[in-house]
Amino acid sequence: MSACRITLTPFPEAGEVSRVEAVYVFDALSVPAGQEIFRLQRSTVSVPGAEIARASLRDETGEAPLSFRESEAYPIRYRHAYAQRDVSGQTEIRCDVLPCERLSQGRHGPYFQFARENGGVSGPGLAFLIDVPDWQGDVSLRWDLSHLPAGSRGVCTWGEGEISYQGTLERLLEAYYIFGPVHSVTEGDFGFYWLSEPPFDVAELAGFTRRLFGVMQRFFRDDQKAYRIFMRHDLTESSGGTALARSYMFGWNDRQKMTVLEQQNLLAHEMVHNWPHLNDNPYGTTTWYAEGTAEYYSIMIPLKNGLITKEQALQQIQKRTDGYYTNPTRHLSNLEAAKICWQDRRAQRLAYGRGIFFLANTDAKLRRATAGKAGIDDVVLDILAQGKRGVTLGNEVFLDAVRRIGGIDVTEDWRVMHAGGHFAPDGDSFGGLFAVSEEKAQEADTGREAISYRWSLR
Repeated sequence: MSACRITLTPFPEAGEVSRVEAVYVFDALSVPAGQEIFRLQRSTVSVPGAEIARASLRDETGEAPLSFRESEAYPIRYRHAYAQRDVSGQTEIRCDVLPCERLSQGRHGPYFQFARENGGVSGPGLAFLIDVPDWQGDVSLRWDLSHLPAGSRGVCTWGEGEISYQGTLERLLEAYYIFGPVHSVTEGDFGFYWLSEPPFDVAELAGFTRRLFGVMQRFFRDDQKAYRIFMRHDLTESSGGTALARSYMFGWNDRQKMTVLEQQNLLAHEMVHNWPHLNDNPYGTTTWYAEGTAEYYSIMIPLKNGLITKEQALQQIQKRTDGYYTNPTRHLSNLEAAKICWQDRRAQRLAYGRGIFFLANTDAKLRRATAGKAGIDDVVLDILAQGKRGVTLGNEVFLDAVRRIGGIDVTEDWRVMHAGGHFAPDGDSFGGLFAVSEEKAQEADTGREAISYRWSLR
């Protein structure tokens, strides 16, 4: 089996990392002239990747000139590299990557920046590492931190220090990275990492997420051990979170003070993303499911396991109700919203709101149809099992699972949701723990009249 050895070497300047040298050594590579040899993600959902100051390729006969072209398959823009002659044998690809400054204006976007912070750098592999299409083999990654101050560490989703596995390079792109003067709270393969000390008790938050991971892991029937959380100090006026494989990154800032409950809910939402998903191609087709399950289970799993109270759950449900039913873009279809979601952040939130209420309504209908014997949990776990068997997951798989498990057809409900039609929360949703009533409200930003809902404890 072919092998690839990767070394990441950061170089500092004036106390900050100015560049990272990434060297990939393949023991055997064979690529004809004019065929794509590697690619980089120039941007992901409009967030730019790291700048590549220099890229070179050398095989057993010497250096091979490279040419580049760009393409876009929304939401990703790629830069493709081609060798101008045949490449064969042991091959070294070398890239000098320039970390960027953290955004300092406006609202945060997805955490896809490879950004400097407090003498270190953090970000996702997709922002600064290459992929070699169709290649797989033995992969090893190591850090050369000899140019950084003593005590510096290099960590990624898959482990600290040197890691190795069999597979594709894409696995490295789907991970988060942090290196420099890293602080951490760890327990086995669970870790919580940051570069700048925040104004809250990190140990307490890390302890909550460790307990939360345990109950989510049991619920989603997951036996993999590795899970890591990365924290960034945002310079923008708001913060959020973004999940990748077996990990997520979230931010905090000095302007927006989040309550403990808000922090815990954000972390719960991002953690759920590790499990439920459907094929979202084209983008927006099934975003309702990924974001809806993350919203739903960020409330219901902590509630069922005693990590939050019913009053706290009620607060979170009401917050989502207010946000969705007064959103001026709520009548856009899922695909229409996806096209503008990173230009209009109101449209970006639609999948979250309509997803959680559609899933909660479906749960109520399933429980009524089966006299409480089945609910949305059974559907979500069934889809998860199908995915592990290699089934291509789409909206029809969800609808089929509801029919098979509950004997009901929610296709028309799904069509209304997918098209941006109005639908009311079911009074038996969220476990039947809360009562709901209709109320008049005003749209955010426009002041126009809207129909919303008010929840209360039963």
